[in-house]
Amino acid sequence: MFHSNNLQGLKLLGIISLFSLASCTTLPTDDRSDELDSSDTANTIKKSDAGSQETVSADGLSSDQNGLLAFSGVDPMSDIQINSEIKQAYTSIAKLSEQKKYQQALNLLQSIKKKYPQLSGPDYQVARIYINQNKYDKAVEAIDLSLNNNPRNYYSINLKGIILRELGRFAEAKAAYLQAIEIYPPYPNSHLNLGVLSDIYMRDLSLALIQYKQYQVLTQNKDKKVANWIIEIERRIKAGG
Repeated sequence: MFHSNNLQGLKLLGIISLFSLASCTTLPTDDRSDELDSSDTANTIKKSDAGSQETVSADGLSSDQNGLLAFSGVDPMSDIQINSEIKQAYTSIAKLSEQKKYQQALNLLQSIKKKYPQLSGPDYQVARIYINQNKYDKAVEAIDLSLNNNPRNYYSINLKGIILRELGRFAEAKAAYLQAIEIYPPYPNSHLNLGVLSDIYMRDLSLALIQYKQYQVLTQNKDKKVANWIIEIERRIKAGG
């Protein structure tokens, strides 16, 4: 049986994962989702078959996971730069958000948007502020504006998946996570959040198992909680769900 403490942990991590993982742009020290659009210089990346019901081999890797290990595509966010003014503004916005001074943070973001209308990052940050206020409909509007500026910002697409999940729009959330994976398969959070969605909300244990294992591969098996979830899902599948 799936224990309630694990259930709560999964729900919590679906949100926390946005803010806690190394190399994730939601961290104040990593501004890659907030940088100028370079989609015209990014290479096309073939679609990852993360949503398939593929067989998991004895070594714990699906065929798609082995593909992730050999991935040689280009991160479409890796070569984008922002200036010191914008970095300083995002630092201030993070502090204001921590203090729950949301309107001040929004005002500062509006000033950045006016000065740098080509950025996808400000609307991404706006969406996060609305999430903190449980204003998910407004968060969707903001994240769509972010994606209008940079459709290949997989950080924004991943965040859209979480917003849609909170709105109960699970099929659309799944599509968003898969889109983020299609754009850049090695980004761990998209796999983790798709695993949470599949496990808790859509009851697709096979897909959840695949995504958790992909996440573990991409994070060098460092997450002990997810490792335990994998063991538990394997037991649930063996027991018939």
